[in-house]
Amino acid sequence: MYIAAFDLGTTGCRTFIYDINGTVKASSYKEWNSYFPAPSHVEQLAGMWWTSLKETIKNAIKKAKILPSEIASCSVTNQRETIVPISKDGKPLHNALVWQDRRTINQVKLIEKQVGVEKIYKTTGLTIDPYFSLTKILWFKEKKPEIYNKTWKFMLVSDFIIYKLTGKCVSDHSNASRTMLFDIRTQKYSEEIAAAMEIDLDKMPEAIESGTLVDNINSPESGLNKNTLVISGSGDQQSAALGVGATSPGDIKCTTGTGSFILAYLKKPSFDPKRRVLCSCHAIKNAWVQEASIFTTGAALKWFRDEIGHVECERAGNNEDPYKIIDKEASKSPLGANGLLILPHLVGAGAPYWNPHARGVLFGLSLGHRRRDLYRAVLEGVAYDVRRNIEVFKELGIIPSELKLTGGGARSDLWNQIFSDVINVTCVRNSIEESTSLGAAILAAYGAGIFSDIKKAAGELCKVDKKWYPDEKSFNKYSKLCDFSTELFESLMQNNTYKKFLNLI
Repeated sequence: MYIAAFDLGTTGCRTFIYDINGTVKASSYKEWNSYFPAPSHVEQLAGMWWTSLKETIKNAIKKAKILPSEIASCSVTNQRETIVPISKDGKPLHNALVWQDRRTINQVKLIEKQVGVEKIYKTTGLTIDPYFSLTKILWFKEKKPEIYNKTWKFMLVSDFIIYKLTGKCVSDHSNASRTMLFDIRTQKYSEEIAAAMEIDLDKMPEAIESGTLVDNINSPESGLNKNTLVISGSGDQQSAALGVGATSPGDIKCTTGTGSFILAYLKKPSFDPKRRVLCSCHAIKNAWVQEASIFTTGAALKWFRDEIGHVECERAGNNEDPYKIIDKEASKSPLGANGLLILPHLVGAGAPYWNPHARGVLFGLSLGHRRRDLYRAVLEGVAYDVRRNIEVFKELGIIPSELKLTGGGARSDLWNQIFSDVINVTCVRNSIEESTSLGAAILAAYGAGIFSDIKKAAGELCKVDKKWYPDEKSFNKYSKLCDFSTELFESLMQNNTYKKFLNLI
């Protein structure tokens, strides 16, 4: 008996085949493209999600040397907030607007006026930012009314995939809680917010708990057997938290992929009086997460790889990951990157500042700097952002005994040590790197009745691979650099520098 987990992220799709002991039997990956109609606009093709998933399902089954009928159940985890309008006959009416898209600043202002920042935060646990799905739905309503009117359902990525697999239109609570239309206390869509923004809630999928049986497979083209059960999954960050065992108070994880997402387990909703960090539904029933979202962390390193790191990419060739070579180069640069500092806000600043106008800053550049210094400066700049958010968590009474690191960034021993030194906390990496898919597999197995308790299953399957311990001397040096980084960013915000510059171009 096997379980399939489908992980549809920002940059591609992965299908994993797990056995019931949490061992990966096989996996398959398909990268996809985003489209940029304007510098701050990010779109994807929903059809591409489905095509890629079908390809990876068939490849993974072939690699695993199993029959489709041996897969008992499957579940989907996904990039959150990304949304696409779908017609009654199941066809996308427009490209999906990706969570990174920043075109909806005017819609942010409208929500602030019609509902108010405090009401949104106390109801949905979210700040008003282009990041979230409601702003994108409002953009369609204002800029593309013909599409809005024709829309049967606005679907998130997992909603669309579940629809293609089963013909049912549902959204799990963890994903729905990222739309800015969902009341995280009642775990229902907010009629009050919808009425204020004149949004038709009939256009939203039915909201159900993670780990719920949706239906059997109803898509022969998927490559799956009709008897395989489709179980509701969760947003990628909640799934990753489940996949590293963040199932009790005090458990905190940080996933670094395209962005970095810090989640702490909560027994009840928790709200920051200054609205710097967010609160969303967990993948576990009657649990929530405190969350800080940093938009471009791994994406910033990828940008430097693609635009600056041609030498490293050529050295890697087809047989080695260029990030490993970049890692080696960064390790040759000393603590502080030889006086180079990067603010990695390439598509705006997320938590704890929530400034959609912010852009990346390279500070201290001189003729003596080398690529290795640029690479290390990115790693350190991301760590400073993570530290700023951990400090907010501490203010709210969430004290990490250790930080569970996941995502592609966690492959870097150097980056993990930098996180430990900057934050002054023990950092932990699990033996199963793909915690996001493991979380989805746990939900799929639970929904099929293979596991009777989600928390116990996570505890049994999540094993520690390696730990990194903070160095006091390094922490003291990093503290001064982090303070300067904060001062630099806040001075740019206070002087309205970002917005002034954007108005010039």
